[in-house]
Amino acid sequence: MIAPRYSFFQYLAAAACCLSAMSGCRHPAAGLKTDALFQDQLPRQRETVADYDSMVFSSEGADVYGQILKPDRSFGENRPCVLIFHGFAGFARFDDVGQALCRSGCVVVIPHHRGAWGSQGKYTVSNCVQDAVNLVRYAQSPEFQKKYHTTPDAVFLMGHSMGGNTALNAAGKCSGIRGIILLDPCDIGTMTRTMNAGEMQAFLVDNGLNVLKTDGAEAVYRDLVHHAPEYAFPQAAGRLDQTAVLLIDARWGLDGSGKLMKNFYDAARQNRKIPLLRYVTYPCNHGLMGVRTRVTRDAADFIQRCLPPDL
Repeated sequence: MIAPRYSFFQYLAAAACCLSAMSGCRHPAAGLKTDALFQDQLPRQRETVADYDSMVFSSEGADVYGQILKPDRSFGENRPCVLIFHGFAGFARFDDVGQALCRSGCVVVIPHHRGAWGSQGKYTVSNCVQDAVNLVRYAQSPEFQKKYHTTPDAVFLMGHSMGGNTALNAAGKCSGIRGIILLDPCDIGTMTRTMNAGEMQAFLVDNGLNVLKTDGAEAVYRDLVHHAPEYAFPQAAGRLDQTAVLLIDARWGLDGSGKLMKNFYDAARQNRKIPLLRYVTYPCNHGLMGVRTRVTRDAADFIQRCLPPDL
């Protein structure tokens, strides 16, 4: 099933009446508690209170640090799990969205990639994708499920900017990803193929390369050149298999012309293995400031409609 580009209200109507064609989607009345997105939930007892764990996760032999947000235990078992990936070089944060999703009943994992913000190892774009693949495997493991009361059938990936590249390309390498949420994503593969070496290296430096642990701009650029044909969004869209997509585009963001995102959306529409596709544009800059409440509701609504029937 290929979903057309709906208006918001058309989307709601279509979701209610015809998403049963998507294996595992359900009526929005169950699953998440979306009325708690922006409302504190006072615990009845200490044993059930929401909390967080610090995370030290080994990815290809390097320790990746982060946090795992745990919802109130009154939500019960088999919770959805959302992995949120930061962009380049990790300055922009979407912890507010993660906290809101946790309040609604999601377990939320927020890692810092290798070479970024204290995590061990060296930063490259391909290392970010592999970190995400490794974290997905962990989130789908019996160990993680038992500890955090999640289900491997409801893992979602969310990424902003370069994190969108991470989420999209990791999803194409993993099985069982329920959905991906791309927040003004960076099609770094197409950019690398269309910009010369000097322009791309300047782009990396201007956007914070020097705060990352790398082997220099040239090494990061060589990694991009090697992976660009694979990572380019139209090609990556073709590798998605039973993974729903929510694309949130900033009108005055990274892709100011909208051309790259339109090309990705058109390619995604041709992939009949994508069970649900939604494309939203908001009048904002790349950081999505000023529309975070709407973005959070969009993400929660999307997750809600993609949950398996027994959740």
